[in-house]
Amino acid sequence: MPRAFNFDVDLITGQLDRILQMELAGVIYYTHYSFMIYGHARIPITAWLRENATESLTHAHEAGEMIMRLHRRPALGIAALPTTRHNTIDEIVTESIEREEAGVQLYRELLEMIKGKSVVIEEYATRMVAAEAVHIREMELMLMKKAPE
Repeated sequence: MPRAFNFDVDLITGQLDRILQMELAGVIYYTHYSFMIYGHARIPITAWLRENATESLTHAHEAGEMIMRLHRRPALGIAALPTTRHNTIDEIVTESIEREEAGVQLYRELLEMIKGKSVVIEEYATRMVAAEAVHIREMELMLMKKAPE
């Protein structure tokens, strides 16, 4: 018999489901973006975008496993996928930053919900906030046109 949790499992599972669905949408977006790259930098940028898709899938796996550890079933779904048209790599990176920032917010909300209630989930959320923040800073550097002074 599983032991009782000292937090609202349905509330935490709901947030983890939102994270799972957001990460699955990231897999689709990064894969789609990788098809849209043209020009001299195509090969390394396409590879980088596909690495991001793989990372999003890994994050989705982690969120799904976290839900299973709470003795719940992950929801079958994906976050909304509004269609966008991009003409430049900068537009793709800018939109990626926006999506990543929305994802960080979901992880931050999870962290606030679980703080002091589950070391495992709290450490997971903290690790994900840190990883996504580093990822965002890297993308911001990609948009810079000259080195900082």
